[in-house]
Amino acid sequence: MIEKMKTKRVYILIALLGLFNVSCDSLLDIDTKHALPEEKIATVEGAEGMVIGVYDMLQDPSYFGRDMITLPEVLADNCKLSITASRYKSHYDFQPRAQIDIWQTAYKQIGTLNEALANLDKLSETSKVKAVKGEALFLRAFNYFYLAMTYSRTPNHLVGGFDLCVPLILDPFYNSGGNINENASVARAKVSEVWTQIETDLTDAFDNLQGNDNGMAPSRISAIGVKAFMSRFYLYKEDWQKAVDAATYVIDNSSLTVYTGAYTDIFSKGSESIFQLMFTTSENLGSSSLQAMYGTYDDGVRDEDGFGNGKGSGEANLALSTQFMAAIDKVNDKRFSATRKVRLSGQELWWTTKYNSWGGIFGLDNIPLIRISEIYLNRAEGYARQNQYQQSRNDLNHLRIRRNIGETPASDASLLQEVLLQRRLELAFEGHRFFDLKRQGMDITRPEGKPSIPYADFRIVSPISTTEMDVNKKLVNNPGY
Repeated sequence: MIEKMKTKRVYILIALLGLFNVSCDSLLDIDTKHALPEEKIATVEGAEGMVIGVYDMLQDPSYFGRDMITLPEVLADNCKLSITASRYKSHYDFQPRAQIDIWQTAYKQIGTLNEALANLDKLSETSKVKAVKGEALFLRAFNYFYLAMTYSRTPNHLVGGFDLCVPLILDPFYNSGGNINENASVARAKVSEVWTQIETDLTDAFDNLQGNDNGMAPSRISAIGVKAFMSRFYLYKEDWQKAVDAATYVIDNSSLTVYTGAYTDIFSKGSESIFQLMFTTSENLGSSSLQAMYGTYDDGVRDEDGFGNGKGSGEANLALSTQFMAAIDKVNDKRFSATRKVRLSGQELWWTTKYNSWGGIFGLDNIPLIRISEIYLNRAEGYARQNQYQQSRNDLNHLRIRRNIGETPASDASLLQEVLLQRRLELAFEGHRFFDLKRQGMDITRPEGKPSIPYADFRIVSPISTTEMDVNKKLVNNPGY
């Protein structure tokens, strides 16, 4: 399926705003919108090519190919730096301006999607047109969701009344002369406005994809995949019943269930993936991959205590924190099987093996972005937040039993904390932890004796870069920067 997708790729070069990796001066010279003829772009095949290009952009190591998976763990308490770490030190120390930065990457994709949607709106409505439109709407919502989570706070947890989010750009940008800086400048929309637009795009994406998605999942988003992401969106928005409803739709209509086989199959075989990034051999990220960040190639060597030698390809920047290892049942929990212990430069470390080049080529792994276990956890939390304890307990036990740790002994009063603990253990090293704390307005707990970062601290929200501030004069930066 992925090979078919790749062969249909259309390479698009979009010139947009100050949102690309181009200098401020070069913006003044832009007078074309893309490198392909208009008649090629203004077709469903052209629009689909642009959408496939966005799937490819998601794979970038500065985005979900690596950093949007690693940094939410580094900024919180699931990871610590290894003694040989060459990356992430400023993030690990929570230094100002060393937060997540996805502005250019996300807006580049949004610009591409806006043009694809504009062209699709001109076409007769067919099943194919609706399917591609649904994908484009989902991907736009996906990008805006993570822009909102990175550069602002959630609607119910604002600080000091500051309610600016990110610029909301829904139409293609074409420059036909004049001062591009003036024309391209867009002010930040309010948090409520951006979250409303995300919900609108997700709702429309589902309506368009339902019955039209042609079984392209998990390499491309499906109607069920949209509903799955909606359960995450509503959980973050604290619209508990809608989170429950979206999760229930997925559980009732998906062929996937919480996997009962070897835990690592979830990652090596995509056994739970509703939506994942699919990498071909030619797209292997190698030394920039998640495997390289979370360890070295496993040569199988172990000493008498079971420790590996830590040798081989890979930067091995990140190890599992003492706090995380203390939270997992090392005897019974199947999730413990996705770890290995090593000695590296005299330091004893635990590494995750969720990304372990299961295809036999170092650095080549597909990356789950939404999987069915999360959906059960989303619903369990939604129920618990509404004091529907038995329903929450049922979903939690569904997961716990399949992870070999039995039914929860937690009382109703402590059930929510148990749901959140299992969420931490289940989704660890998959890009959730920092955002899970932030969405609740909680202090950000840190590992290895580092002090927690109060939720009101300005560093919880990423700054807008100086480059973007210089290009777009209508931008107001976040407090503290």
